[in-house]
Amino acid sequence: MNIHPSSAWSEQQITDYLTKTDTPIRLSCQTNDGYPVICSVWFDYRDGFIWAASHKNSHLIKSLKKHPKVGFEIANNEFPYHGIRGKGDISLIDDSEGQVLETLINKYLQGSNTQLAHWLLSRKADEYAIKIQPLSINSWDFSKRMQAPAKKT
Repeated sequence: MNIHPSSAWSEQQITDYLTKTDTPIRLSCQTNDGYPVICSVWFDYRDGFIWAASHKNSHLIKSLKKHPKVGFEIANNEFPYHGIRGKGDISLIDDSEGQVLETLINKYLQGSNTQLAHWLLSRKADEYAIKIQPLSINSWDFSKRMQAPAKKT
């Protein structure tokens, strides 16, 4: 893992965060008109790669086929703010068996929305796995300098 020298976390802390967090990844990719777009998708981290999935007709897949480089961020939206960001290269892999998709459904839905899970899996024949090879990662953690806002009474 190529960690930026100013990273707040060690490689092990980053790996732990990527393994345990259920915050979706935000991917920034380039569109046909040259402007970036940000897409949030579910992800899983294993063996040094970040994995996501999307349907073959999605805007995300169409963009990644033409421009297989991304910026990414995985960060919480609550105090204290912390997370990782980086850049990486993309490989798109046929996931018509739904292996990556099923992993993501289990991680994020945990059996709570079977209707959505069935709908997603009904489309698995046209699913792509998005394999992200991180080229660099930087983490930040504002825990020490931020306190949660006072609760209103």
